[in-house]
Amino acid sequence: MAALIKGSHPHPTHEKEAEVNALRRVYSSFKRNHSPRTTTLLLTEALVGVSCVASSLEILCSARRKAPESAILQWPLVRLGLPAGPAWLTRVLDVTSGAGRDECMEVTRLAAAATLLVAGRDSRARTLALASLTATSALRHRRYGFQSDGSEQLLFQMQLASATARLGGENTRIADACLWYISLQSALAYAVAGYSKLAGAHWRSGEALPGILRTETYGSDTAFRWAIGHPRAARLASHATTAGECLFPLIFFVGKGKAAPLFLLPAGVFHLTNSGAMGLGRFFWAFAASYPALLYTTQKRASKVEIREH
Repeated sequence: MAALIKGSHPHPTHEKEAEVNALRRVYSSFKRNHSPRTTTLLLTEALVGVSCVASSLEILCSARRKAPESAILQWPLVRLGLPAGPAWLTRVLDVTSGAGRDECMEVTRLAAAATLLVAGRDSRARTLALASLTATSALRHRRYGFQSDGSEQLLFQMQLASATARLGGENTRIADACLWYISLQSALAYAVAGYSKLAGAHWRSGEALPGILRTETYGSDTAFRWAIGHPRAARLASHATTAGECLFPLIFFVGKGKAAPLFLLPAGVFHLTNSGAMGLGRFFWAFAASYPALLYTTQKRASKVEIREH
């Protein structure tokens, strides 16, 4: 009886040991000797997991501060504005949307994202987690399409590609195709952002950056005062951002792909700066999640070019 009572209450030390063992499994999954392809997939999935954890926690915390089903976000009202679709999809949205149900979906997403960080080499668990994230992201986009931003759109593409790679099993061609898909989607995202800025007169004149920094959503008093006090530097930053995004697809061609780190380092610094100035933390994690695939595909292309030359 004493043994049963003792076993029914885990000792705090045992719980701490379990947590340490879980962290060790995550570390060992990356420490083991993997092929470059497998390592790239693991890194991509881990960064996707971090991004989704941050996104779900942000939404759950925001939901606690807001009145449930308030104003324009009421599901019966949003439902009227949805484009026509299959009846089964509408029924699924009815079941998964509404007061309390959105939070349940985010908790499910949070659990799936956390699985990518602790599952180690368990391919089945990773496949299930990625499939869950892909499905819930698609439903959430249908539900809150007007709130979707570039980071979430790119993140969905990476979830879909990573899930497809996992479902492909040991087929290396499918895995490579998925990694190329992620790389091209990332390059396209940067290019579209750059050329859309290039088409705007305020971006070309350098007036757009101070204007954004003074907004409530993406603004920062400190950054705005800096932009106003240093107009030339702000204009240079605006032009450098536009040029960098427009030229990003050259990552596959400059130095035959070997110059990829020279593209990714300033891009990462750019997103980190935005995280501090504009609060765009999700953009950093979402785009950083595509960097392992970009490094893998550019280096793979560089190797093929060298083989052809020899």
